[in-house]
Amino acid sequence: MHPFYHYNLEDFLTDDDFRGWVKSGQPRNDFFWAKLRSEYPEKALLMDQAAELILTWEKQPSELTHEELDHEVNRILNDSVRTLPKRDASIIRLRWWYAAAAVLILVGLGWLVSGNGSFRKSNYTYKQYVAASAVPLKEIVNSGNAPMKVSLPDGSEVRLMPASAVSYAQAFVHNHKREVFLSGEAFFEVQKNKANPFFVYANDLVTRVVGTSFTIKSSAERVEVIVRTGKVAVMQAKDLKLDKPGVEMLLTPNQQVVFTSEKAVLSRGITENPVAIARPVVKPDFTFDNQPVGEVFRLMQETYGIPIVYDSTRLGNCYLRVALRDEPFFDKLGIICSTIEASYQVTDGQVVITGQGCE
Repeated sequence: MHPFYHYNLEDFLTDDDFRGWVKSGQPRNDFFWAKLRSEYPEKALLMDQAAELILTWEKQPSELTHEELDHEVNRILNDSVRTLPKRDASIIRLRWWYAAAAVLILVGLGWLVSGNGSFRKSNYTYKQYVAASAVPLKEIVNSGNAPMKVSLPDGSEVRLMPASAVSYAQAFVHNHKREVFLSGEAFFEVQKNKANPFFVYANDLVTRVVGTSFTIKSSAERVEVIVRTGKVAVMQAKDLKLDKPGVEMLLTPNQQVVFTSEKAVLSRGITENPVAIARPVVKPDFTFDNQPVGEVFRLMQETYGIPIVYDSTRLGNCYLRVALRDEPFFDKLGIICSTIEASYQVTDGQVVITGQGCE
């Protein structure tokens, strides 16, 4: 099961089962979404907003002008409490591509859809980087259907995904930098070299590392950096030459940053499926027998490297009796919070736990 309990508005809007449930009330899913709503009441408003947006987009373009659509969407997103309105069953549904375009406009994935289907492009592109290089570059393009292994001159390795490309200088170290230009998606395993940091340029984002492993997914409207091991610093390309404190955003294992050209800001979060940051000699034991919840959160934080913040005064009297095994991080977290009647929220790459405490 997907970790629905950390869904945002965009996730509900793009979930096939949720859309099907909203649009046709599929009986097989009715209990599931009702149960989710009951277990995570903090998601009720998001579910209501997403449902009404989906129903709004179901109208024929002739029934709803662009101005009316904008007004309707702003009303839905700005209202603090929503109730699902009844819709005439005779409304003819839009084709999915039309609804998807509306989703991309309104949820902020970075698209700017107009009558001709164009979108806002990145200010920094792969072609521009390559053209501006002061030294000759070698380009490798993956035109196949499987990931391609690319070995760089310094011993670093790149797993280049299909329809992606990298360019780099054969004389790899230049001005005490190792530089790679990326189009598409790739996983990097970088050899340590403190004297010559490693830079990856992917549209509007520049990623700086010394030695670590991470994934970068780039397109004209969106760039993601996902850290597996070590630490990386991410900055906007426009800030690269400013050389001032506060420009870089530091990422640690299981954290990610998302940049969209529409919003032009860095948004730090947690990866969808966090993994243990190291392989310990002894596998962590997540079997808790009446243990203080503070010890539970400490073990979770040490295992996954994700900061967990909670009110120790309020939750310090909570004890946990549960046996966890190989569940994903967010599944473990959901079980723990349900057991102590607490909830959590992912904020700026960390988990914040809130609850009334235990008697």
